This record gives sequence, structure tokens and C-alpha cells, in this order.
Amino acid sequence: MPLSRRTLISTAAPLGLGGLLATTGCFSSDSGETGGLVFATALTSAAGLSPHSEDAFLLARWAVAETLLGLDDNGLPVPKLALDWTQAEDAAWDLTLREDVLFQDGTAFDAAAAAAALNAAAGAASVPRVIDGVGLAAAATGDHTLRVTTAAPDPVLPQRLSSPYLAILAPDAYTGETVDPVGHATGPYTIAESTPTGVTLERNDDYWGEPAAMTGYRSDYVPDAATRVAALRSGEAHVIEAVPYAQIANLDAAQLQDAPTGRTVSLYLNTATGPLADIALRSAVAAAIDTAPIVDDIYEGRADAPEGLFGPALAWAAAHRDYTLPEPGTPEGEPLLIATYSNRAELPEALTVLAAQLEAAGFAVETEVREYNDIEPDMLAGDFDAFLMSRSVVQDSGDAYTYLHSDFTSDGGFNASLLKDTTVDEAIAAVATAATPDMDPDTAAAARQNAVLDAEAAVLATAAVIPIAHERLVTGVANGAANVTSDPREREIITAATHME
Repeated sequence: MPLSRRTLISTAAPLGLGGLLATTGCFSSDSGETGGLVFATALTSAAGLSPHSEDAFLLARWAVAETLLGLDDNGLPVPKLALDWTQAEDAAWDLTLREDVLFQDGTAFDAAAAAAALNAAAGAASVPRVIDGVGLAAAATGDHTLRVTTAAPDPVLPQRLSSPYLAILAPDAYTGETVDPVGHATGPYTIAESTPTGVTLERNDDYWGEPAAMTGYRSDYVPDAATRVAALRSGEAHVIEAVPYAQIANLDAAQLQDAPTGRTVSLYLNTATGPLADIALRSAVAAAIDTAPIVDDIYEGRADAPEGLFGPALAWAAAHRDYTLPEPGTPEGEPLLIATYSNRAELPEALTVLAAQLEAAGFAVETEVREYNDIEPDMLAGDFDAFLMSRSVVQDSGDAYTYLHSDFTSDGGFNASLLKDTTVDEAIAAVATAATPDMDPDTAAAARQNAVLDAEAAVLATAAVIPIAHERLVTGVANGAANVTSDPREREIITAATHME
């Protein structure tokens, strides 16, 4: 059967280098401490740079906004705007905050401001998925002491507080439903100007930590991957994120930073409506898919074959549990609309391969490709029978539980499969209670990891999601750009230490 495809590309054509990446008038051409760096991002601002949206990751990667806590290499919380934290009660945590911090508008950072920022996130029209359903509330208990409560005991609340979605901004940043980070954050850089094509950033001379190495830099929105690579090759950009695998050979090896990441490409199947509401047909989809052409060819050997939801970047996840899918049904020309987004160049290519495989299995397939910000609402609304997505499984909080809860529980805020399964809900709920306060840290970590792997098997047994590949993080860095971070959680890229040599 011939491949039937309908590909819709975003009508907003990418600007050429001469328009989007022109550097005139922004910086001195000097290097070193005078700045001059240009950072090309794959994401574009979709919500006025509100941290309650995906724009939170722009604010983090620009070193503009900060959170109460950070994470170490093992995903454990470390001090940031908060110095220490203790579980005061089953559903309450007490934090002590730094006393030497100013917001970029000159106002003092204190517990009242931190509480207001957290409560604004919890009360947002679209609650950030990292706290969706948690029932988070915060209150100042002193000038620099804060209590954060949840509706039920939450052992990973400190990890949640590291999420870019929970960046702390000054009180004046919040006006009604609008959240404006410009001049209201605490990071080493402040946004001096924001336009539809990007931002100009300046050093925050009142930063509480190590001062930024550059006086400023510029970041351009460049969602088109080929344009980002061309900008790096021409010298018009010095740092680019999400280098497309197909173009790695076109860059000098010295310009590539390659790191393992907790990002998995998966096909999410609509379990609520359409032909794939039938689990037998979902099993047929799983049986039809051969991931080898995608891993070996499209990802140019810089991805790992799928072993589950969690890839080799999480060493403990190697002990995947066995699971069994129902007997596959027999496709009889059922129409499938499968979709993905264009921001990651490999996904449309992979979608074409998957469409051909599903056509060969007996489905009638159409495909749709749009820019992520445009297609996400339709994906979450269940407008597609299947959606190919590259998802960082530890990006939101650094802990796998929040990913499992948001993506696969009946009340999850990012449930692209629209899955409602009691067995899955119970398995994921068990992760939250697997560790108890009386356990030593190693025992608690092992208990939670074992529960995560049990929940992973329960999810995969529904055929609501089919892992396709475990990605590696490839960042393009021009000669002369130093201390650019390759963060497995994809939160940090530009930091206070980044500079042009």
C-alpha cells in the first residue's frame, strides 16, 4: 500500500540569517569580558516569558531566573536561593532562605516574596505540570523562613522546588494573569530588551553569587535547526542548542558537546478516542514498529536503542521489569493521524519512517507536522491518534515520579495518551510512598527506584506509549566560547561562568 501523508509545516517561515541573526548595534566586537556572545535557542517564547509555561526553560538557560533549590549530579537537592530544608510534618517542609539577595528591580528577596511566587504558580490558569495536583501552598513564617505544604505527603517536594517552572520573581512581576520576568528575577543576567525574535541580556551587577563573566550577550529564537547550524558555521551564533543529528557531520568535532541525557523519544498513542482506544490495535502498532532505522540512521548513532521509558543516562534504570502486551489485533485499514513537531529536526524524519511501517502493517496513515508551541494544545486535547514526542523524563523535577504522574495518571497534567488506568494509577502512587522518613538515604533511593521501575512496566503494559530512542544532548559551541554547560536535565546552558575567550 502506498504511503499516504499530509505534512503541514508552520506558516511562520524562519527568518534568514541576515534578519534574525544580525549582530549590528548590540555588542562590541571585542571578546572576553565585554561579551559578544550570541546564543541561538530552539525554543521560542510562547507565553510572554512566563515561568508557568515552557518559557521557564528559556529563563533558566539564559541564567536569568533562579529557584529555591538546585540539583546535584545524582538528582538530589542542593542550596540555591534556599540554604536548607527539613520535612517538618508529613505534608510540610520548612526552608531557610538567603538574606543577601536582591531582585533585579532592587527589591529585597524574602520569604513573603518567595511564598507569593510559589502561590502564583499553584494558582495559575494552567498550573505547571511539576506541581499539578500536588496542592502546593506556601507561607512566610519569618523574614527568611518559609513553609511549603502539599495536600498529601510529598517526599520529592525539594526536587520539585528545583524546577524552572517555580522560578522566584519579585512581587511586581505578577499582575493578574500576567507574569513578567523582565527585570524581576534574581539570576546573574537580566533581560534588558525582549522582542519577537529574541532577547538582549545584561550582567546583573547586584547578583548575590559569583558575578557573570560577560557584561551581556544576546539570545535569538531560531526554531529552524538548519538555520541554527548555519549560524554556528558562519560565526553569527556562538552557542546553539539541539544540533540536528543529520548535520553533525557538517560541523567540526571541536564545536560539538555531547552528553548523555534523560530524554526519550516515544510514540504516545491515544487511548481515549479513535481506533487506538482498542488495546489490541495499540499492540498492533507496537508490533509493527522497528526502531533500528531511526536509531541507526536518523540519529547517526548518537542515540541508544529503547529499553524502556528511562535510558542509559539513568544508570539505576537498567533493571527494567518484564511486561506483556495483549495479542495484537489485525489492522484493516483503520485511519491513523499521527503527528509531531518541527523544532527537533529528527522527529519529522522519524515520523515518516513510522508512518511507512504502520502503512505496511495495514493502517491508513496521515501525518501532521507543526511547530511545537502551535501543536501542543491539539496534542493534549487528543486530536491525534498518535504523537511522536521527545520528552526529558527528569527535566521537570529531577525525579522520575513527577514525569510518570504528569504523563500517565488519570489526572496527569501532561497526559498525551489520555490514559486512564487504575493499575497504572496505583503503581505510580506507590512511588510517592515507597520511601519513608525513617529510611537512610541509600535505602530510600533504592525503594523509590524499584517502585519507579514497577510503575514503568505497568505503563508499558498498556501500550499507551512506545519508546523509540534514547537521545544524547548535542550542543554546538564555537571556538572561543568557554564554560558552556551540557546539562543532562537541559536546564542550564549559559551560566555566570560562560564567556568568550
